[in-house]
Amino acid sequence: CFWRSPSDFAGKRGFRGFFAALSPYGIPLPSKLHVTLKEEDFAGKRLFLVGDVHGCFDELTELLDRANALTDDVQVVFVGDLVNKGPKNVECVQLAREIGALSVRGNHDEFVLREYCRGFSKSMQRNSFSPRLPWLENLPRESMQWLSDMPYSLNVPWLNCVVVHAGLVPDVPLSDQQLIDLLEVRNIVENSESSTSAANADSNNASSADNKTERKSRFVGTKHINEGKPWAKAWQGPAHVYFGHDARRGLQQESHATGLDTGCVYGRCLTGLYLDEPEKLFQVDAARPYQRTG
Repeated sequence: CFWRSPSDFAGKRGFRGFFAALSPYGIPLPSKLHVTLKEEDFAGKRLFLVGDVHGCFDELTELLDRANALTDDVQVVFVGDLVNKGPKNVECVQLAREIGALSVRGNHDEFVLREYCRGFSKSMQRNSFSPRLPWLENLPRESMQWLSDMPYSLNVPWLNCVVVHAGLVPDVPLSDQQLIDLLEVRNIVENSESSTSAANADSNNASSADNKTERKSRFVGTKHINEGKPWAKAWQGPAHVYFGHDARRGLQQESHATGLDTGCVYGRCLTGLYLDEPEKLFQVDAARPYQRTG
């Protein structure tokens, strides 16, 4: 498996550092949680962003062909959930690696990583993967390592945008965002503690100029679509956020956020766009539903 040894965290309080470095799904964190791309590394290249693929390989290749995105002057980027639920997960990861694609971690990518590690650790003689994920038997270790290396966000500063899987809570710096929100958030609700915290902070700051009292965010994230309101409608930038995850709502085009999960695995379509021309969408209809909607 790709588990790191506790000795790798000798400078981070040994075993305590090891367990502190686990993701919300209990797997090792990538070496970099948040990656900022450098414009000079992509000179002369356009960035083509693809919504949630979920193992829909045939639709993915058709989309990339239709958008002419398999050329040397295009960098393909995925919004996460490249695998799981669909029919050809191994092929999707293999293609992503072959074309040098980038991706952020999605909640289903994390789920697959967790199940891989569980299956791998059950037996030293052979892998014993979940019957829900029989394709893991055919996934090369190098492909699993590629999945595990995906960060939680990609910042594209020269285009003033950020790519995450699920979303962000407004008014919270990226470095302070909860990783579980980057994986699962759909809505935001008012934080009942924020007004009290802000009032205490103002009172303390009045008596001490260098007081460091933390102000709590006005909002907290939730994965439940029937609580609060969509985070994307409340997001006011400054960066434009591109995300996936929310297939139930489908394509979302807000002033500072664009959601690209259009439910291909559920029989709808797969969506992509170029980040320098986001108003022009490329879409491919699903060949069929591969899974029922929840």
